[in-house]
Amino acid sequence: MWRPKFCSSGAQRGGDALGRFPIGLEKRMIWKLLVGLVVLLVLAGLWVRIAPLPMDRLSQKPGPMEPGVHPKMGGIKIVRPLDGLPPDAIDRLREIAAKTPRTERVGTGDDPATFVTRSKLWGFPDIALIWVEDDALHVHSHLVFGQGDMGVNAAKVTRWFDQLEAKEQPAG
Repeated sequence: MWRPKFCSSGAQRGGDALGRFPIGLEKRMIWKLLVGLVVLLVLAGLWVRIAPLPMDRLSQKPGPMEPGVHPKMGGIKIVRPLDGLPPDAIDRLREIAAKTPRTERVGTGDDPATFVTRSKLWGFPDIALIWVEDDALHVHSHLVFGQGDMGVNAAKVTRWFDQLEAKEQPAG
């Protein structure tokens, strides 16, 4: 049978006879734990901001290719036929995407045009690709880290199309 070992004073190692630590020691342990958690959160926040973006996801054109709204885990893909859009829809959509807060264009290519939008609090990156293929406008927006985006990408792309359609309306 296991028994606790006692010091010559009769107290258990690491505390008094009841196993309690001195009050100052408990506070120091809690303080160290809190400082450690804060350091981990800061490191995680830095990693999200400085980690390299996956290069293969900056230029690939993922499916599906048929017109419609295609929700995906962590993102969305919207395909709209060009015949229902103005002739300069892709240029307008690129402008709208570029004006989105915390968004920057990555690279100079147009096939696809790639944008990275970062979340307000942590700076999590979301990648959006815009291109024309088979007489359709394709917009694919997805997260980089994690599995679910809580509908952020769908809301962003929906706002983009709403702004595009608002610009289509003739002034009157």
